[in-house]
Amino acid sequence: MLKVEGLTVKYGVIPAVVNVSLEVREGQIVTLLGANGAGKTTTLKAVMGVLRPAVGKIFYRGQDITSLSPSLRVRLGIALVPEGRGIFNRLTVEENLLLGAYSRSSREEIVKDLEEIYLLFPRLAERRKQIAGTLSGGEQQMLALGRGLMARPQLMLLDEPSLGLAPLVVRELYTLIEKIRDQGVTILLVEQSALVALGIADYAYVLESGNVKLFGESEVLKSLDEVKRVYLGG
Repeated sequence: MLKVEGLTVKYGVIPAVVNVSLEVREGQIVTLLGANGAGKTTTLKAVMGVLRPAVGKIFYRGQDITSLSPSLRVRLGIALVPEGRGIFNRLTVEENLLLGAYSRSSREEIVKDLEEIYLLFPRLAERRKQIAGTLSGGEQQMLALGRGLMARPQLMLLDEPSLGLAPLVVRELYTLIEKIRDQGVTILLVEQSALVALGIADYAYVLESGNVKLFGESEVLKSLDEVKRVYLGG
């Protein structure tokens, strides 16, 4: 579904990722692991079109999307749930969700999908008229996921969804992420908590200083001594 070839992205003259190649197959959860500054978020932003690569190509369903705008990528079926959630604090839960459907025109389908979001996230249904800024951290992350789903993506890019959340909330959140995958949405996940990410991912890439250091099936990576020592506290 997604193929990144030889991606290099720079901030000014400073490279943030260098010659990164990765692949996400349809129906998978693929995770990018690494310490702060490893290039994980930069890679997601390049896939979304927020950052333009200095070198490299990005293909989505066989189409070269390297030069397409973020809005065109949304229309093709890619959605980004950013680090920090990026919700509109002064709007209600429902207004935030409807903003996720900005690229769509069918009011009937939007209303139908809104109700499906409420079935997936019952807590959002209970708070649909509540101001988003008054939600708990976990509820805000659910709202960010729901808003992303309102674009009807086939590929979701999730950036640090567990950031700042309590372990019990993280467990609930990741159960929901697995449900989203089971409903047919492919996921590329950036996560600092390697143990959590490897627990649900099919495949993983480990980034270090902007380079892909390790990659493979999650179960295989979990068994490697280097991954245990650096990322899993082994």
